[in-house]
Amino acid sequence: MLLSRSRTTSPAGAKRQRGVAIITALLIVTIAATVSISISTRLQLDVRRTANLIAQDQAQFYLLAAEEWSQRILRQDKKDSSIDSLDESWAFQLPPLPVDGGSIQGTITDLHACLNVNALVNNGAVDTVTQARLSLLFNSLGLRSSLTQAIADWIDSDLETTNPDGAEDGYYLNLPAPYRTANTPLHSISELRLIKGFEDNKTYALVKPHLCAFITNGDIAINVNTASAEVLQSLSTDMTKNLAADIISHRTEEPFNDIKEFTKFAELDTIIRDTTKLTTSSDYFLLRTQAKIGQANKVMYSIIYRDTSGKTKVLSRTQRTL
Repeated sequence: MLLSRSRTTSPAGAKRQRGVAIITALLIVTIAATVSISISTRLQLDVRRTANLIAQDQAQFYLLAAEEWSQRILRQDKKDSSIDSLDESWAFQLPPLPVDGGSIQGTITDLHACLNVNALVNNGAVDTVTQARLSLLFNSLGLRSSLTQAIADWIDSDLETTNPDGAEDGYYLNLPAPYRTANTPLHSISELRLIKGFEDNKTYALVKPHLCAFITNGDIAINVNTASAEVLQSLSTDMTKNLAADIISHRTEEPFNDIKEFTKFAELDTIIRDTTKLTTSSDYFLLRTQAKIGQANKVMYSIIYRDTSGKTKVLSRTQRTL
């Protein structure tokens, strides 16, 4: 006769089973929590990324709106006056203006107030007037006048080095971090830091406020109503600091209406004999606008051309995100 035996679980075995169940439950909860956190984190990143993209787009539209507004100011200025000076509406820096979600501000500067380094080479040859002005500017800043040779070699299309201080591929390819000459006009004054003699921060910081680099189809004249004292001194070897200061003091009270009036002041016609590249009105302007919308902080530089009839055109734009 077979006797049936019932299987019973010992207290120790029951505890083990309960322990496994608890560990399994904790593991499931941990996995679920990890997945939940991962989904939540990814959702937050997506929301933030989308918000940043919207802010960037909004800032871009504000920059373009400010650009159009600036062109209107320049067009109206041409209707109101035949000269350009620093007491006109376009020359004032706008404080940050509140807009939906942030602020925007802008500044217009006259590109005829600085020396355009691209004018140094004209039709493959060195422009003597621009070279003389750049040399005088460098001298007044305590730099070598021969620095113009390296700039000319960088811009011209040939590979012939100008002696003694010029530089072509032979110089730049032997640097620790070699590169070649552009053999084209500069698109930004910051490109000057690649040219021999301007690599160090001190030299570049000295010349930057008085130089600019943009491409035009013709000669660029210096506006005597907006040029800095250093640029005015570059007009003649006999232009002293005191005389440049007198010019600025006079034009602050009453801007010059034409070059004849300018040369008559303090007998400037005796020291400035070549006035072909001098003017009292301007055609090229640089607009710097900055828009801060949420986390977006964008800066745009626009070169604006205004013709004799007052029509404006944006020649180039460059942007960067701060």
